[in-house]
This record gives sequence, C-alpha cells and structure tokens, in this order.
Amino acid sequence: MASSSPIFMDIGQGLSVMLGIPTLTEWNTDSRPKNARQGTLGFNKQTNSLEYFNGKYWLEAALSKS
Repeated sequence: MASSSPIFMDIGQGLSVMLGIPTLTEWNTDSRPKNARQGTLGFNKQTNSLEYFNGKYWLEAALSKS
C-alpha cells in the first residue's frame, strides 16, 4: 500500500493544521488479528481483498467500480 502523507487543512488567516491520513492494517490470512473485535477492518495481502470481522467470521468486503 502507498505510504501515508500528511494533509494540511486551511483554518483561515494563513494558518493550517496538519492531519494524518488514516491507514488500514494489513495481514495475510494466517496472521489476521487473533482477538479481533466485531467491526475490525483490514486488508488481506494474500487474497488482495478488504476484510471485516463480523464477530464470528472474517468476511470479504464487496468492492465494485462505480
């Protein structure tokens, strides 16, 4: 995945605030978080897919092009 670069938000009068870019945790199927909480989201590098944990199973998030 691409490295994170900061975003600068203009707050007026020539001042800016630096904001970080959120990143997703990456894993392979065997290295998924062991104690994941429901709603955990991440990218599986092995399957090249976005996954989330529904509290019982890891599910692939459906992705589509608009």
